[in-house]
Amino acid sequence: MSVKAGIVVLSWNGGEQTLACVDSVRTQEYPGKFLVLVDNNSQPEQRELLRRRYIAAAEVRCCFLDENRGYAGGNNAGIAVALAQGAEVVVIVTQDVILAPGALAAMVAAAGEAGVGIVGPTVVDARDPRRVLSMGERVRIPWLCVPRTLLRYRRPRHAPYDVGGVLGCVMLLTRRCLESAGGFDEEFFAYYEEVDLCLRARAHGFRIVCAPQALVTHDGMRGFLAGFTELSAELKARNLVRLMRRWALATDWLLLAPTYCLLVAVSVTLYGLRGRGDVIAALARGAVAGVRGRSGVPDSLAGAARLGLAAPSAKPYQGPPELL
Repeated sequence: MSVKAGIVVLSWNGGEQTLACVDSVRTQEYPGKFLVLVDNNSQPEQRELLRRRYIAAAEVRCCFLDENRGYAGGNNAGIAVALAQGAEVVVIVTQDVILAPGALAAMVAAAGEAGVGIVGPTVVDARDPRRVLSMGERVRIPWLCVPRTLLRYRRPRHAPYDVGGVLGCVMLLTRRCLESAGGFDEEFFAYYEEVDLCLRARAHGFRIVCAPQALVTHDGMRGFLAGFTELSAELKARNLVRLMRRWALATDWLLLAPTYCLLVAVSVTLYGLRGRGDVIAALARGAVAGVRGRSGVPDSLAGAARLGLAAPSAKPYQGPPELL
């Protein structure tokens, strides 16, 4: 008997990219699946496109939010719907992902191993499928500021194996893990909330594994050294400090402080050479906000306007009762 799997696709003005993502989910050959499509307050024409395409689809539950709640809040809304519909596993999928045939079944199978709370796939670059973005990472608190590509598992394997964390573009969460560790902390809004959730899951005794036979393509990587927008720069610089403040012990800061400063300094230098003063200013805003303990939707009016937020808000993480 197949495990009931709710797949949450989070969309924000994704257009054809979202449609391709949803289609790759709908064509997965897995009998126990259903899809929760969460729209994070996209433009009206974008929402109408999704309504026309999916509102009558029996296997799709549409959830149209009246504000942009970011990655964390949008996915929490989808998780709540999936669990209410009886899902035993919830698979988070962002709009810039395409699932290869068999990916869902391989992840669900890996989730059936003893003690598993989170499963990630093999993630490759949509623009260059030969480039592996993630096969799971060695997430350790003293290494939080080390670029994730350097912490990636690299040896090809066929069977699922334990890892420290997985990318947030696709991650399977078991019901037991969600009920114990909770969902995403909405104070992060976007970026690093999946690292925080992986650390919480491990703290609750759950295993995190990579299912290497589950293949997905991803077209949305934004590291500190390339691809930043103002908003992503501000959020990443801020949230990395938030993550460290939450999890680091006093001794961890001996490595975290210099590596964070080096990471930001190198980013500032590279974006300066590209003439991106806007990104440099955003990195500075984010670093200051992190040190001051700010969270939720960023204060930047430019960022809020770009997100289409009429009334910026973010809910603090409250734990399983509010999630469920």
